[in-house]
Amino acid sequence: MGITWRDLAFQLDPDVARDAAKAWAWLVPEPWEPIICSMIGGVFLQTRDGSVLWLDTGTGLVEQVAQSREEFEEACRSSSELVADWFLPPLVERLHAAGKTPTEGECYGFTILPVFAEGKYETGNMFVVPLREQVVGMADIHRQLKDLPDGSPVRIRVTD
Repeated sequence: MGITWRDLAFQLDPDVARDAAKAWAWLVPEPWEPIICSMIGGVFLQTRDGSVLWLDTGTGLVEQVAQSREEFEEACRSSSELVADWFLPPLVERLHAAGKTPTEGECYGFTILPVFAEGKYETGNMFVVPLREQVVGMADIHRQLKDLPDGSPVRIRVTD
């Protein structure tokens, strides 16, 4: 089975990008625009100063990965190690083999978020989810968890 960029990444719809920027403003407060999103829920975004950040919606962490969009794009073209870290092609291939293949407007979500010790990047812990749910919806959960010490007991309640 061959995995392509289309299986690994997608462009974020402008409406979802706007909502994501609002939802994640507590973590990434400055204006930003999405460059590309990983099917595993990572958003690569460019800030006002031109730097590229990786927002991991599964862990609620953000880190700078390049000084510029050009540097980021070059890394995607030339570094199979970085592509493997950022887009997880072997995992996506296993998810496809398990019959978990997103369609337009979908990506992967987690049964147990990887921010928790029990949350693994494994096919059994992942499912296909509307991308808005993963890219926008996870922001509030991570905002609520951000100040808790590691190992804190957590009870998550989902309401309509």
